[in-house]
Amino acid sequence: MENVRTLAETYHGEGCNCSETIVKTFNDVLGLGLPEISIRMASGFGGGMGRSGCACGALTGSALIISALAGRVTTEEKPLTDIYPYVHEFHDRFRKKFGATCCRILNRKTPGTPEFHNHCTVLIADTAEMLDEFLREKKLVK
Repeated sequence: MENVRTLAETYHGEGCNCSETIVKTFNDVLGLGLPEISIRMASGFGGGMGRSGCACGALTGSALIISALAGRVTTEEKPLTDIYPYVHEFHDRFRKKFGATCCRILNRKTPGTPEFHNHCTVLIADTAEMLDEFLREKKLVK
């Protein structure tokens, strides 16, 4: 798989927020063919849900990618109990690695500063690598 870290750093450097970066990176490297509306849907998750500082956008973007691969379109397709464990486990791994899942805890730098942006870039790139490993481990991708 293409270097997800480098691509994530590139997208974030171009101005994509954390959630957009994860979705765009994995859409590209996995060839998911997600429509533009998928990226638009990820936009509101940046900054911990609209810069509210809650759930990290890199984490929510990862949940979107996991769901794109393991989720469902209809209730008949599969039960939620076949989907939720993937997202739950990734969430728990994220929390263990970074010590929190809330944006305001993960990045205590001043929003809008280069220090804030740089801190996020590293966290997003780390998350992209973590998600890449997770998807392979769980055989959600080849």
